[in-house]
Amino acid sequence: MNIGRPARDLTMIARCRLNSFRHGFRRSVPRRLLTGTPLMILLVLLAGPAPAEDECPRGRELYEAGDPTGARAAYQECLTAGMEVPGVLLPLSILNLEADDFVAAADLAARAVAVAPEDPEARYWYGRALLRSERADEAKAQWEQGLMYSVEHVGILEGMARLSLATGETAKAYNLFTQLQRQGVDAPWLHRLLAEIAAGKGLWDQSLIHLEQVIGSTEMTADDLILASELALVARHGDKALDYGRRAVALAPTARTLGGLGEAFFAVDQVDSAIVYLRRAVVEPEATHRYRFNLANALEVAGLFTEAGDEFRTYLVEAPEDPVGHFNYGVHLDKGGRSEEALAVLARAVELDPDMLTAYVVRAQIYEGQGRWDEALQAVEALRERDPGNAAELREWSRRLASLQTASAEAASTGKVHLLYMVLGDDDVLARVREELAQGVDFADVTMRYSGGPAAARGGDIGWIRPEEMVEPLRGAIEILSANEISPPVESGGLYHIFKRVP
Repeated sequence: MNIGRPARDLTMIARCRLNSFRHGFRRSVPRRLLTGTPLMILLVLLAGPAPAEDECPRGRELYEAGDPTGARAAYQECLTAGMEVPGVLLPLSILNLEADDFVAAADLAARAVAVAPEDPEARYWYGRALLRSERADEAKAQWEQGLMYSVEHVGILEGMARLSLATGETAKAYNLFTQLQRQGVDAPWLHRLLAEIAAGKGLWDQSLIHLEQVIGSTEMTADDLILASELALVARHGDKALDYGRRAVALAPTARTLGGLGEAFFAVDQVDSAIVYLRRAVVEPEATHRYRFNLANALEVAGLFTEAGDEFRTYLVEAPEDPVGHFNYGVHLDKGGRSEEALAVLARAVELDPDMLTAYVVRAQIYEGQGRWDEALQAVEALRERDPGNAAELREWSRRLASLQTASAEAASTGKVHLLYMVLGDDDVLARVREELAQGVDFADVTMRYSGGPAAARGGDIGWIRPEEMVEPLRGAIEILSANEISPPVESGGLYHIFKRVP
């Protein structure tokens, strides 16, 4: 680029400098927002062919020879000799920026603006120098002035966009970045930023579109692919999520890519594959706790209750303050028939997050299932205090609990017992049932999956029964049961019968 031409021609410099202002934001914008190529300021300004009339040819020669210190001195000599022109002031300002002399850089750029006030390039570099001097508001004012003279100046557009992003004006930042795209800027860093902003607004499909513009480029990374997989999941594009996840693992099998692919499989209900990749992820040194949490949940869904419990416990050692982890472990314990432990863990979840309404609900349900009516009513009342929007439904729940409490007391007074009941047809099924019950799997859940009895769909609930109304040997098995106790298998009529007494 011809640095010796009049200032009005300098507006073209920025078109060759897609991300040249990156250094200027290192003290003003979070580092995660700083992406792109290294600063190429003087390469653009000085490395082009020499003009016929160069205000300071010696400065250019020294820079091209790899001597920025000498170039700086040469440009200073030209300035001292009276060359108060943008072709000298701007390169010297930029050289001072490179040397971290921000005060001198700002002064020189201000003089360039004074010489050519309608030149957006001068305004751009003055803004850069001001920004490096921690004068962001003044930098913004210069760039706004620059846009008045050229709404297509790439450097100013990007600078304004990043300033807007740093101050939380995401909508404005998004609009400015899209203007950059319209000016022909097609760089992965820009697509990533647009994807991040769109995702922050919950525009998942739009965010994915931006990120897909990075996919396939030479700068594509495994993190790009796994992020695309995550975005595809929330945008409900399961096939895309799996495709991007597989490609990420093929490119770099790290904890993040393995865990991300495992989560994608889990989200589309391919649980066995999810477990494979999540198991691989959790053993990686850089694995985050979230992969173990999701592994525990996947194992739970797959019916691998013992291993799921182990993973939940390990997760809570790693993340002891996570209320969601305690909640899910509490549900796991309750499903495994360990209701007292479940209640303790759920109490911890509520302690960590007093507004976790689902924990209140499950606690009330456990108390109800155990026939602990007073505690169930207290739990529902606590829920009503936290969730006034569902007051009518919760009042109905309280009325139902009170009615059940009355009915339970009346039934118990007449010698009736409340039973869950399963009927099994062969030895192989019986063996599987006994194994699961020994592991603590919920009786009702096992009944729904294996029982051939008429109440299987209700978890085997046959209501209140007088033991004396049952035939032997079923009567004898029922009469000796305590609350929450499960009978041994009773063989009768070529079938196996198992009972659980509930309070």
